[in-house]
Amino acid sequence: MKKIAIILIACALCGQAKAQFFERLKNKVQQKVNDAVDKTIDNTGTGKKSKDTPATGTSADGKNTTTDSSVSGSAPEDIKAYSRFDFVPGEKIIIEENFAGDAIGEFPAKWNTKTSAEVVTLSNHPGKWLAMKQNGVFYPEYIPNLPDNFTLQLDVLVSNGISNIGSLSIALAASKSDNDKFDNGYSNSNISVPGIKIDLRPQNGDYTGSMGYSTNALGSSSINDITDIFHAPNKTMATVSIWRQKQRVRVYLNSTKLLDLPRAIESDAIINSLIFGAFEPDYDKKGGVFYVSNIRLAVGAPDTRNKLITTGKFVTHGILFDSNSDKIKPQSNGALQDIANVLNEDTKIKVKIVGHTDSDGEAQLNLDLSKRRADAVKAILAANYGVDGSRIVTEGKGKTQPIDNNTTAVGKANNRRVEFIKL
Repeated sequence: MKKIAIILIACALCGQAKAQFFERLKNKVQQKVNDAVDKTIDNTGTGKKSKDTPATGTSADGKNTTTDSSVSGSAPEDIKAYSRFDFVPGEKIIIEENFAGDAIGEFPAKWNTKTSAEVVTLSNHPGKWLAMKQNGVFYPEYIPNLPDNFTLQLDVLVSNGISNIGSLSIALAASKSDNDKFDNGYSNSNISVPGIKIDLRPQNGDYTGSMGYSTNALGSSSINDITDIFHAPNKTMATVSIWRQKQRVRVYLNSTKLLDLPRAIESDAIINSLIFGAFEPDYDKKGGVFYVSNIRLAVGAPDTRNKLITTGKFVTHGILFDSNSDKIKPQSNGALQDIANVLNEDTKIKVKIVGHTDSDGEAQLNLDLSKRRADAVKAILAANYGVDGSRIVTEGKGKTQPIDNNTTAVGKANNRRVEFIKL
């Protein structure tokens, strides 16, 4: 009996030890996964290249990759949510700001402010972000005079769990001096020079919000109860898109067009400033932080029909892909709808879709990815936009045909593109 008791106790201890062993093993595996994720984020934040950097092509984050897609050539299901997103980026990218060249914890070298902000990395989003933690106005000093046709895109985040922290102003203005920039960057005040200013106001714990806008031509107004504009850093970011065509201005938040103002800006206004303002009573004391990154300015009016039919080639930087993937981002809807309209209006037109990358990464892997992304564009045009796939052939050129330099972020962004060539 005594022996049986000893055996039972031994078995129990063995089972407990075994369970503890597997629990420790599970914890170690999870820790390795977490360490790998943290290492990837740290590498991104310090400008180092990791094996998981995004793919070449027209990816918004502007990196090259060697990783195969898990969903090759598939149309993203949520692109239908962007069915009314008709935003088409400008023809040539002139600003590509993701703070890659700035040190963590420092204010961006080519920006200006009278208060303070710093470049940071976030645990759940790749790349670097400008964190605006204090009242103030912040702006890049290198914006040129912009033509009467241009587009602006940027990603925005707000601090997690913070309610009613104030507003983030985004102004595109015809400033004559630094004083103009600081005066027009503050929230809840009309813009005093030609241009347009958007005030985004997150409210309540679920990040519902509202938006105000003001222009020198029209005064100010507000749109209330805009839900799901802002998100905590552990959720999806909000993408702001602004499109100026002479006097007309359209503003989008994620998939929703919020403004379409036919006479928002004076016809002769020369916009030369991009200004961010975070200014509310006790804004910084409430723990408010606004984050911005992936700022892209492009100039030129899209002219898909004329260029494809007359010159035989149309180039777009508006078809975007997920990192490490040929899966098309839903924000590409405007550019895809634009080319689909031309192809569906004249069913005799046949085209070749050609994918291009910048010079980062291995040549053969870039070539393969550019071809798979061209195939993905063909697939989605057929599946979602009614274009007959038999009228389309595809090709990938990788990094072999640059149209800009491969030494700057802007040059690389212009080289990452999709071309449509009339056959």
